[in-house]
Amino acid sequence: MSTLRPAVALWLDPLSSTLERDRLFDASNTPMSGERILEPYVHLRERLAEVGVPVHTADLLVKGLEPAGSLNLYATMGLWTRYPRLARRSDTILSAFLVNECPIVQPRLYAELDRANAVFRRMFSFANDDAMGPFVRAPLHFEPFRYPYPFASVNDEAWSRDGRAFLTMINGNKVPRLDTEELYSERLRAIAFFEARGEIDLYGVGWDGPPFRVGVTRVPKKLRRLAYLAERRWDKIRPDPLVATARRAWRGSVASKSATLSRYTFAICFENQVMQGWVTEKVFDCLVAGTVPVYLGAPDVDDWVDPECFVDMRRFSGYDELRDYLLELSPGEIQAYREAGREYFRTERFSPFTKEAFADIFVRILAEDAEVPG
Repeated sequence: MSTLRPAVALWLDPLSSTLERDRLFDASNTPMSGERILEPYVHLRERLAEVGVPVHTADLLVKGLEPAGSLNLYATMGLWTRYPRLARRSDTILSAFLVNECPIVQPRLYAELDRANAVFRRMFSFANDDAMGPFVRAPLHFEPFRYPYPFASVNDEAWSRDGRAFLTMINGNKVPRLDTEELYSERLRAIAFFEARGEIDLYGVGWDGPPFRVGVTRVPKKLRRLAYLAERRWDKIRPDPLVATARRAWRGSVASKSATLSRYTFAICFENQVMQGWVTEKVFDCLVAGTVPVYLGAPDVDDWVDPECFVDMRRFSGYDELRDYLLELSPGEIQAYREAGREYFRTERFSPFTKEAFADIFVRILAEDAEVPG
């Protein structure tokens, strides 16, 4: 713990409480098998250190484990339980609420946004106001930001790997809180189609039991645990047919997404929800490894990702037509997709997803809220 009181400090609430106590800035921490997944936050901390602004997770401010600044700027990446307490501090500005989860995953978060909007100076989202509108309680304005991706180029070792199998998918066995435009069940249908032909390998956690329901709930943890144990017993007696099919294609969890994806030519790459602007790390994970993504999700994906580097599932009437297309691609055509993916990381389309663009958001906030020059 530092003993010096800074003039200005930035405090971040991460996506998950598991990243508190400054674990958000530990580059060696790889939650969910995502290589360097926290690097954008490490970069942010280093960037702001250059202008004399320390950055910590917000639990350390509340608990007094790091010295508060004369002025404290607070932002949350999705946790919403701490900000009402911080809003009462005279030395703290609630600068930004950044929405990182789509509505069907975290509906309680969206129920909170109207109240948060009253005290935060800015709200950010991958989706625009119109797309967010059906999921919030009142019309709100959101500034745009993009998922901060750690890699700025392909992983050469993974990208260059030869001798690839046909098709894979990396996803956990989960179900959403809401079903509006959800794609969890579509993933299961894709697995079922290709598994029947012995053409897909599935990786991820939880496929040895019933699906885990994502998102925060008011149900006590003990009751949720008991309910899940009951579901596991029932799953052994009468498993969901689609989950049982997926289990046959399951090859276990992964230690490295890049290494696993690099063993395959194509990957089923579906977002959690069909939502304007909602482009996440899934498609980039494939491109980094030289694996051609079969993408379904954001209707405006072409605005953000070069359409030459992924297979757009919307082009096909079903999985039969998709399969025929994939199998008929020549080695040269497959390589063209891969080369387009490599080149994409050098283009302006990708620049909003870089760690530098992510840090720029906070540099601007510091200039506007604390007059800290960038």
